[in-house]
Amino acid sequence: MPWQYSCEKFEDSNLNMKQANRDELSDLKKNNLYRQIRVLKNSDGIHAEWRGEKITLFCGNDYLGLSRHPRVIRAAEQALKKYGVGAGAARLVSGSTTAHEALEKKIARLKNKERALVFGSGYLANLGILTAFAREGDTIIMDKLCHASLVDGARLSQAELRVFPHKKYEKCEAILHKSVGRRKILLTESVFSMDGDLADLKELVRLKKKYKALLVVDDAHGMGVIGKHGHGATEKFSKEIDIIMGTLSKSIGGLGGFVAADDPYVDYLVNFSRPFIFTTALPPVLSASALESLSVIEKETALRKKLWDNIRSIHVGLSEAGFVLGKPESAILPVMIGNEKRALEAFQSILKEGVFIPAIRHPTVAKGKARLRITVSASHTEADIRALLKAFKSYGKKEA
Repeated sequence: MPWQYSCEKFEDSNLNMKQANRDELSDLKKNNLYRQIRVLKNSDGIHAEWRGEKITLFCGNDYLGLSRHPRVIRAAEQALKKYGVGAGAARLVSGSTTAHEALEKKIARLKNKERALVFGSGYLANLGILTAFAREGDTIIMDKLCHASLVDGARLSQAELRVFPHKKYEKCEAILHKSVGRRKILLTESVFSMDGDLADLKELVRLKKKYKALLVVDDAHGMGVIGKHGHGATEKFSKEIDIIMGTLSKSIGGLGGFVAADDPYVDYLVNFSRPFIFTTALPPVLSASALESLSVIEKETALRKKLWDNIRSIHVGLSEAGFVLGKPESAILPVMIGNEKRALEAFQSILKEGVFIPAIRHPTVAKGKARLRITVSASHTEADIRALLKAFKSYGKKEA
């Protein structure tokens, strides 16, 4: 029977697909690129248990420890009682609350913009920006090391995508000069998430003005860490950057993303950004806790000082131990290994000493650029830092 025949063909297709998936996963394992979920027990963000052993984490993005801050937890508890667990609908239906409104007003003020718009995640915010503002006939010019969410947003937009080598702004200018796109969108991270170095925003502002481009800056890893007032790497150039994206999941300690820009840009996103329009709103409890986190960032400046003291202590200690690191510009300190297998071995060696820093490999970074990506928090103690340095010194001796 035709129906029976089509079912058999479908089953054969499924079996073939499963086998193809197994083959691809097998190749990942052979090339030291296989990934798996690690479930931690009793985690407080800095310390946890894994496979029965106590470990210290130097791999999270909670740079100021605000996910555990008493004021933030108290604000979340109060909001949970008031609003419940979820938003219940998209923002344009019934999902917008006074908690979202208060958070957006605060973000706009801190980012020196007329308005802000909160998304369900930073990834959605980047997709939302690029798929709304770019389309076929436009050109997106971006740094090679921009985050995957920016790459994906650029591809989905159907605009022409041009990539310049990391921080090679003369190449960026050459692309801008030759571009015949209807609209030019210049795109960068402020703090590059795997390398921890900073974009030259002054130069990018110059190029934006010269070539009449729209400048979009992802400040996910800058907010709360960088700037005189901790408002991010964009703090000095906020008026000259057209669109600033940020996240609520790193130094702010929660979950969500945001866009800060002047009113016409935000109004456009409300009407044309599909990841905003067609997604259930961020739970109000997370908006309320993020609002309190931003207040802590403004008022408790000692947290940022402690973070930078920890960054410098680790950088100096590793440098003295013979590891080559770049200038510390953020809370991200990559220790370059290169080979993927060696990076996994380094992870295992350091883990045996009770320090947890997973190896970062392709496709997160380029092949042959594997590394241990240390991320530092204000919550790390002197004892935690001593444990980290001891683990790396032990690994260094094995490699010598």
